Amino acid sequence: MQIQLQTRGHILHAQGVLFDLDGTLVESMGSIADILRVWAEHNQLDVNTVIDFSHGKRSIDIVRHFIDEAKVSVEYEALTQRFVVASDQAVAMKGANAFLQQLNELDIPWAVVSSSERVLIKARLAAAGLPLPKMMVSAEDVEQGKPSPEGYLKGAELLNLKIQDCVVFEDAPSGIQAAQQAQAQLITLGSLAKSFDVTNIDDYTQLRLK
Repeated sequence: MQIQLQTRGHILHAQGVLFDLDGTLVESMGSIADILRVWAEHNQLDVNTVIDFSHGKRSIDIVRHFIDEAKVSVEYEALTQRFVVASDQAVAMKGANAFLQQLNELDIPWAVVSSSERVLIKARLAAAGLPLPKMMVSAEDVEQGKPSPEGYLKGAELLNLKIQDCVVFEDAPSGIQAAQQAQAQLITLGSLAKSFDVTNIDDYTQLRLK
């Protein structure tokens, strides 16, 4: 089955949907930034540099970028645990629950493709009151994180669809680049994405699904 997505004068046709998680389905960026700020200060790193680098990236890639290899394992576990503890602060993006319900009612396959670990994906979706996807691609499922297209290509494969027949929803530059490299159709959310020449929405209430 094919769906038609209308927003701000643009019309996209697709058979499946792939969602980023943080900043796309759930609003968790505030708590993530707070945790990264504490982590950066603990490791005597420049806070703004760490936060700017981190958007859309896997925790393991963040740690590897800033920390000596000998300390990567310990720092990765510590950072991940901080994220787990704060996962209950996640809230749904406006209109996200209704949009996911529409997809389920129409039997349109969808998946989450996130730089977060699987445990965090499940915890944040649960905290936000959003349904769990039947399929997901997490940080542990890819060799290379965003901006590599690997995650989105795997997501399309899980849905048994060509990537060109999928619409990706993304908010972070690294994720947008990943979707573009994968050659997916793309809708972006939020201010970080507005510099890209791609359809951008504030939230899911600005979509019409047919």
